[in-house]
Amino acid sequence: MQQRRPPEPKPFFWIPLRGTPERKQPVFHERFSGWTGWLTLDIEVFSDYLYVGSGQIDLVRINGREQARYTFTRRDGQLVIPATSIKGAVRSVFEAITNSCVRIVAKATRSRGKIIKPDERPWFQKGGQYESWAACSSTSNLCPACRVFGTTEYRGRVYFTDAEPVEAIRTATIKISDLWPPRRTQGRKFYETKKFQSQDLTPRRNTRFIEVVPKGSLFRTRLRFENMSESELGALLRAMGIIPKENDPDSVVLGFPVKLGGAKPRCLGSVYFRPRAVRIVTSPQQSWLEGLIQPEEEGEWRDHLSAWLQDTSLLDLEAWKTFREAAQPKTDRTCPREVY
Repeated sequence: MQQRRPPEPKPFFWIPLRGTPERKQPVFHERFSGWTGWLTLDIEVFSDYLYVGSGQIDLVRINGREQARYTFTRRDGQLVIPATSIKGAVRSVFEAITNSCVRIVAKATRSRGKIIKPDERPWFQKGGQYESWAACSSTSNLCPACRVFGTTEYRGRVYFTDAEPVEAIRTATIKISDLWPPRRTQGRKFYETKKFQSQDLTPRRNTRFIEVVPKGSLFRTRLRFENMSESELGALLRAMGIIPKENDPDSVVLGFPVKLGGAKPRCLGSVYFRPRAVRIVTSPQQSWLEGLIQPEEEGEWRDHLSAWLQDTSLLDLEAWKTFREAAQPKTDRTCPREVY
């Protein structure tokens, strides 16, 4: 009798929920205060492929036959990474490293034959183990992530633009096995950066074809921020993998890739955010009128970023250390290929 192969290691890690989210009144928008401006960023694909699904399917010819393929997002015919996808990816890391509320929980799951919906899970109900992390419900009492990115009835203070290609990008078609969520929740879930295992392009049950862009593809976006403190900007930079250099806090380096887009369980979607330029409109030392006549700074962005990164008062340092270590690329290991 043929023995069944043991399952391949799952490519995700957990950030446990500890302590209690720090909630307070956010900064509102009636006047300028703190730091306002924008940061131009390149998004470089580090994993073998990046897939940002459009929700559309097209027909492509594969091995002499037409096959359905899930397409990459486009705007007016041009490849783009939607601003909402970028913001969601960065916010999820920001939530973890600042011990913010848990706005989104896993979809309905099945336990002993009974379907359990997210809002019926005991740990987020009143008196449940994780009640403290329930989504913020009052605009006068928000966690760090909701104060920065916004929530119901409160407009956030950071925005991304759609990321457009820096140069022409040729897409490819790959095949992946279907994806399923983990059965148990142990905190906040993130995917590791490992090597993609390719499959042949023969159609099979429980597989799908997707349109992807390859490693090294470059997109450009702009991050706009409004009325931000240095601690908020420092945590935001870390959520994009931009960190101070070890033993040299005045230098800024790329500490780890961030997972973006779809098919992350197949080790797609690891990207680096590379700063290119900064424009400061207002700061604690500069009025908005002075900022409007200042040119965009191509060379001085490192000074601003290193100064913001030195303020770690908003970080959950234990969660930050755990995340930073777990998010390091492990390209000598592979992601599972089959359904799991």
